[in-house]
Amino acid sequence: MGLFKEVKKPLIRDSKAGGSVSSHRPAYVEKNAPCIAGCTVGNHVRDWMVPLAQHSAYGRTSDEAFTVAWHAIVERNPFPAISGRVCQHPCEANCNRKGKDAPVAVQLLERFVGDFGTAHNLKLAKPETAQSAGRVAVVGAGPSGLSCAYRLVQLGYAVTLFDAAPLPGGMMRYRIPRETLPLAVIDPEIQNVLDLGIDLHAGCVVGNDITQESLHSEYRAVIYAIGLQKTAQMQIRREGEGAYLCGELPAEAPEAPCETTELVSRILNTVTPAIAQGRRAAEDIDATLRGVPLEQRIAPPVIKADHMKLDWYPALQRHEASPAVADSAASPSCLADEDAIAEAARCMSCGLCMDCETCWMYCSSNCFQKLPKGEHYKIRLELCSGCGKCVEACPCGYISAN
Repeated sequence: MGLFKEVKKPLIRDSKAGGSVSSHRPAYVEKNAPCIAGCTVGNHVRDWMVPLAQHSAYGRTSDEAFTVAWHAIVERNPFPAISGRVCQHPCEANCNRKGKDAPVAVQLLERFVGDFGTAHNLKLAKPETAQSAGRVAVVGAGPSGLSCAYRLVQLGYAVTLFDAAPLPGGMMRYRIPRETLPLAVIDPEIQNVLDLGIDLHAGCVVGNDITQESLHSEYRAVIYAIGLQKTAQMQIRREGEGAYLCGELPAEAPEAPCETTELVSRILNTVTPAIAQGRRAAEDIDATLRGVPLEQRIAPPVIKADHMKLDWYPALQRHEASPAVADSAASPSCLADEDAIAEAARCMSCGLCMDCETCWMYCSSNCFQKLPKGEHYKIRLELCSGCGKCVEACPCGYISAN
């Protein structure tokens, strides 16, 4: 599939090999891939990219692999087809692959997977538990408000969404030109979120059609996700017990997409941060309502290219969308299926096992026991002599010495 370079490796697996014994022992230590660390939304790029590339080894068809990848992406971002068109893809700027040839085309693959989900009518997973955590109101149905509502539903809340505009989508619908973000892309992904049971009140102006006092009396919390009409950076700040404000008060919703180049550029830059901040606001207010500290996730250290074996990986040409596709943002076929798989195979699985078997092949003490696909290997330390060959040979930097 192109992920592993065809090289001649010495067969040195010999359980009776002699030599001195070191006190150092190998350990699997996951590192954070720079694409994940650089993603505004926290998309676990590596974790869906490698299984996609290795779909045959997992016993999946390509369509099954695309479905798995879609569900992995929407766990954190319910709008992969949208963000696959407008995100500034800092993941690619941080990709270790650029130290060898060119970064993996993550944004193009996200667009492909997002369009696959729409074409195959894939549905967001509803929470297993009932919406028993209470009712929360979200004011604003742009990318932040929709993302916030989605996360709240995942956390078990019943959500009512209010928006002054006649249709949901905020900046995605009313500020970004249709040639960049067609309605055929926007509408299905927004509807997928609403289909989780979110009660939408469109064309409802808070302070006019409904008072803030009634909102605060009827709901456990109110989140104001009211857009970035005037600012290029979103902030979350507490506005009293159970109320949060995201961004600034919006101007009146425009009737047509704005064509100002400078403004469109700023709006494009804010879609994925808005998605991320909406999710963050939902988690923040959930912690407040439950009376617990907000969970602070400590990510593993980021692995850089200088701690990997770039020469181990074959040079592979980056796949790009065809010119015809580039001229049609609504096209769902930005890549052929086989090209999408091949591009995913360029992912080097930075900092996490990809079952390349290098450690198994280089170990002279039979320390590595192969487990079922996806579980990787078990290190039998009782057989280890501490030679360090596995640490030196691991191309992705997953094995460390301690």
